[in-house]
Amino acid sequence: MAQENRKNIEEPAGSAESCRDKLKIVLLVEDNPDDVDLAVKTIKRYFGPAQNIMHCKTMAETESFVSQRKEEITAVLLDLGLPDTANPGETFTRIRKFSQDVPVVIMTGSQDHALALRLVEEGADDFINKGQLLTSPELLRNAIEFAIRRHELLKESEKKAKTAISEKEQIIAWMGGGYSIGN
Repeated sequence: MAQENRKNIEEPAGSAESCRDKLKIVLLVEDNPDDVDLAVKTIKRYFGPAQNIMHCKTMAETESFVSQRKEEITAVLLDLGLPDTANPGETFTRIRKFSQDVPVVIMTGSQDHALALRLVEEGADDFINKGQLLTSPELLRNAIEFAIRRHELLKESEKKAKTAISEKEQIIAWMGGGYSIGN
């Protein structure tokens, strides 16, 4: 029985399985090797060992990578304290400029709740304190899954809104005497 329980702990099951197929590349933007190791182990633990995790140490490396492979990136895990950015706000602003359609999860050592709230208001999908990952690694799994799902729902919602607007425009044109078919 003890071995059976241990297996469940080592090989967690759950909703991450539904997200595994959606992950193309998780881009980890982090300059601390220990934090990189923790994040990589956590991702592989919850999403499987075959996950493609790309790592950049600076914002310059990140900008270059994203410009070449943006369509392949499923989510970005972003440390706010990079060596080539002046402050957390600049770090987030720069990543948002070139990765607007990609979920961004802030993964930082900061416990500044006001900063976390401000960055979520500015478009961050989640904010995780690295210290919590040691005791609750599932927080990273949850943040990645929730960020990806929110983006999917947002895209679906935008598509539905565009379709509804187009249909309304067609009805208005028809009612006004315009008999155009199609867009």
